[in-house]
Order: sequence, then structure tokens, then C-alpha cells
Amino acid sequence: MSTALITLKIDTEQDVLRLRFIAMAITKSLQFGTFSQTRAVTALLEAARNAQQHAAVGRARLSLQEHGKKVALRAIITDQGPGVEGLEDILRGRRGGTGPGLGLGLRGLSRLSDHHAIRSGPEGTEIELLFLSPVKSDEMIASVQAATDAISKIRDADPVAELAEQNRVLLEALTERDLLMKEVHHRTGNNLALIGALIRMSRRGAEAPETVSVLSDLEARVQSVIRVHEQLQRSARVDHLQAVPFLQEVATNAEGAFNSDSLNVTVSVRGDDIEIPSSMAIDLGLITGELLTNAYKHAFVGREQGNILVELTEQDDALRLVIADDGRGLAEGDARPERSGSLGWRMIRSMVGKYAGTTEVDGSNGMRVQFTLPFAREQADRSA
Repeated sequence: MSTALITLKIDTEQDVLRLRFIAMAITKSLQFGTFSQTRAVTALLEAARNAQQHAAVGRARLSLQEHGKKVALRAIITDQGPGVEGLEDILRGRRGGTGPGLGLGLRGLSRLSDHHAIRSGPEGTEIELLFLSPVKSDEMIASVQAATDAISKIRDADPVAELAEQNRVLLEALTERDLLMKEVHHRTGNNLALIGALIRMSRRGAEAPETVSVLSDLEARVQSVIRVHEQLQRSARVDHLQAVPFLQEVATNAEGAFNSDSLNVTVSVRGDDIEIPSSMAIDLGLITGELLTNAYKHAFVGREQGNILVELTEQDDALRLVIADDGRGLAEGDARPERSGSLGWRMIRSMVGKYAGTTEVDGSNGMRVQFTLPFAREQADRSA
């Protein structure tokens, strides 16, 4: 049975002093005699100073565990330094350690503890120390409570220091989270780029027109997600981005994918300076990419040139997205696209419905599709 008590960061001289007070309190609660208490505290300080010497920063994890018929204080001091050079020679006494320790060196830890283990390499150093108390193992639960109470008293005696420690732990956790998020974004970006490249290679190698068409549609959808991810990485806020520059990238991608020697379409993007949640940006990007694809495929049949306008504005707590082309529009008898059973329009209807939005289609002079999506900035910030 083993129970963790506390983990301390060893960064400054104040941290070493805090470790000393806590070690004294714990050993006293475990009924260590004066000599045994001094021996344990001295060993812990030596190990802590070793972490400072070789890595500048270390951690000390203290716990209680049953060891035979006794309750033992177990300490693990770790760092991420370059390791201790010549550790085996130091432990065998063939050379001495140097640095700001207590003069005992790592070899002296064996004389101060009831059990010790030292592991060191390029990835860092770990020192494990065990100190047997006179308390019997069947009193383990009471010992844990006594040690916990002793630590709490130290915290209560200096609330300012405790608050500073909590703030430091929180800041460290946030830093680790940011590093993790950067790594996740990096890997996500690589995976998306790989997927896009595979689709593009497959499209170029395809011969059947139907296959080329399906792969082109799929590539446009994946590229919309890629553009959102790229914008988020460049944005100061990881959960919001500027909508118009993002839609401009979607439009540029469509031009690159569909313009050819036989058809050249200019896609213009304009609108208000609006910052939107990333989840909403993905939806707008997919909607825009889908309608741009449809326009390239159907609006300019028999023509060599054309124009498409993408416009995003904010009116009365709602976003208005307009995609309009100067193509053939809808002829009499043509099926209404917004009622189409195609995958693209089913996807569009699902996304618009998610925001309780509306869709308006006018095919009398080219094709003009307008989406109105309720958008309260405060609500969007909370839901993002």
C-alpha cells in the first residue's frame, strides 16, 4: 500500500527551504527520533540540491508506503537535466561530486537512507530514497492522516507562500497545456495535409469523369477544413478567427482547383470585419466551398469566363452569407437546388439548421443563395 502526500517543485532556494519544513513535519508525525529525523531531512536536501545543480529545476514527490512491518517515508526526486557524468565512479567512491550540495555527495545518500536507488542518463536523473519509521504498518491509515495534517498546518501557517505555490503550479499546467495544444495542432495539420495530398494525387490519376468529379468535391471539402486549421494556428485566439480572410482562402483554393484553360472564373470575397468561433468557421467554409463547386460545375456551361461573389455581413445579430454568380441561373422547370437530395445540399441544410438559420435561393439572374444565421457574439464566445 502506498499513498501520495505531496509533490514539490524544486526551483529556488525558497523551494528547498519549504521541502525542509515539510520533511521535518512529516518525519515528526511518523515519530522519527531526533537522529533519524535529521538523517532523513539531510538526505532529502542533498538530493534536492543535486537536482538544482544539474538541472536547475527538479521535483520531489513524497509518499508513505508499507515496507515490511513498518511505515516508510518514500521520496522520489527527479529532474530533466543532462544526467550525472561518471555516476558509477561517484557511487563507488572513485571520484567525488562537485556542486552546491551539503558536502555529502550522492554516495552519502546510501548512509543516510534505509534504501536508495539512483538512475541517471541523458533524459535526466531520478533519486529514490526510503526512510523507515518506528510506526507499524497496521497503523498506515492513521500515519497518512497524521502526515497530511502536518502538511496542512504548514500551509495554513503561511497562506501567502501557499497561494504563490498554487499560482506557480497553475501557470505550469497552462504552459504544459499550451505546449500540448501546439503539438496536437502540428500533428493535425500534418495529417490534414497528407489527406489533401492523397486526394489530389488520386484525382490527377483518375480517368473516369465521374471519379474526377467526386474527388474534386472531396478535395474542396477537405481544403476548407485545412484552411480553418491554418487560420487558427495564425490567430492570437485558438478558438476564433477572422471570417473574411478565411473565406478568401476558401475562394482561392476553389480557383486553383477548378479554373482551367477552358474556364476562368473570378471569385471575389468581401464583407464586414467579423471574428467567429472556429466551429462556425468550419461550417461556413464547407457551405461556401460546396456552392463554389456547384457554380463551377453548373453555372457556366458553354462559357469561358464567369464571376462569383462571396459576401459576409452582420445584420441584427445575424450573419448573412451570400454566394452569387452571373451564370445561367435556373431555367423554368429546373429543380430547386435547396430541396435537392444531393450529399452537398443535405450537408448544407444540416449546417444551416444547426444555427436555426434560413436559406433563400434566387435563380432569376444568375444564381444567388443567401443564408441568414443567428449570431450573438456573447453566446458564440461562450459556446466556442
